[in-house]
Amino acid sequence: MSAHNVTVLNPDQSNVIEIDAEVASAWLEAEEAILLDVREQEELEMEWIPGATPMPLSKFDAKVVSDTVVANTIVVVICFTGRRSIDAAERLIEFGFKEVYSVKDGLLAWNAAGLESVDTTAMLI
Repeated sequence: MSAHNVTVLNPDQSNVIEIDAEVASAWLEAEEAILLDVREQEELEMEWIPGATPMPLSKFDAKVVSDTVVANTIVVVICFTGRRSIDAAERLIEFGFKEVYSVKDGLLAWNAAGLESVDTTAMLI
């Protein structure tokens, strides 16, 4: 597995570990993890990450997750800024997933790193 460049948040605030966008991208490309994009449908229609699994936070529950994510899979969660992905990652831990990460600063960091995404707003005339 790729080296873990992780930042542990204040344990009083969260049990979620944040990783850099570059690490998440490498894991996704190597098929070492699943990337759950918890942004809402309107956001996903504007820009999406190839290979990511869309799972809007508003529809996020144990059944939807268990129908989508295989147990014992490394799960990385992303949103626009990183806040909703931490919320989703906390829920995944509550659902019993053991290896869960959040992309630090979300899609903003993903784009700042120059990682692949599809901006559909650029396609509009």
